[in-house]
Amino acid sequence: MTSVKDVARLAGVSLMTVSRALNNPEKLSPETYQRVRSAIDELQFVPSLSARRIRGDNLQTRTIGVFALDTATTPFAVELLLSIEQTAQQAGWNVFILNLLSNPPTDQNVDLMLSHRPDGLIFSAMGLREVTIPQRLKSKPLVLANCVADDSSLVSYVPDDETGQYRALHHAFSQGYRRPLFINLPKKSLAWKIRQAGMQRAIRPGYRRTLAIRPLRA
Repeated sequence: MTSVKDVARLAGVSLMTVSRALNNPEKLSPETYQRVRSAIDELQFVPSLSARRIRGDNLQTRTIGVFALDTATTPFAVELLLSIEQTAQQAGWNVFILNLLSNPPTDQNVDLMLSHRPDGLIFSAMGLREVTIPQRLKSKPLVLANCVADDSSLVSYVPDDETGQYRALHHAFSQGYRRPLFINLPKKSLAWKIRQAGMQRAIRPGYRRTLAIRPLRA
């Protein structure tokens, strides 16, 4: 892997000069900066953002770390991650996504994420569920996406499944349907009860007399 020393050697300058070219190019003459820039391009050198942040360099780049629990497996989940990344980029932030195979995250998962020195964290999951957040992460700026935790101090952003279910059934009824098929998630799912509430709210105004609710079993 190419290092700063390799760049300095090829450009014929000191390590301090390379550092200035990366962080404060205005302090170098155009000729010196161009020599360093040419060496960087030739060696395809990529500065370590994490190392620069640890040294306390004055960087404008800000990073959000995203834990992705099963969120790279379905179109909805991929859309969730893309929305996070697009929104962050529009605001001038970078995103580092770490896929999780289990919950809670392993110590190695947490170490890897924190090694990137993120300014904030998002913990996302596929399917509304309860997750376990390691204690080491709770002291960081953290929000949950499409999941909840047993710690009330953590902020969660979840879809409004009740309103969504209500609107879907209300639309079906407004089109004249009286026997819609409603397929819900398994009862163990956190979203099951919420969606059931939306269904009950939709049939309450005047459809109860003509609508039969019969659970289907596989």
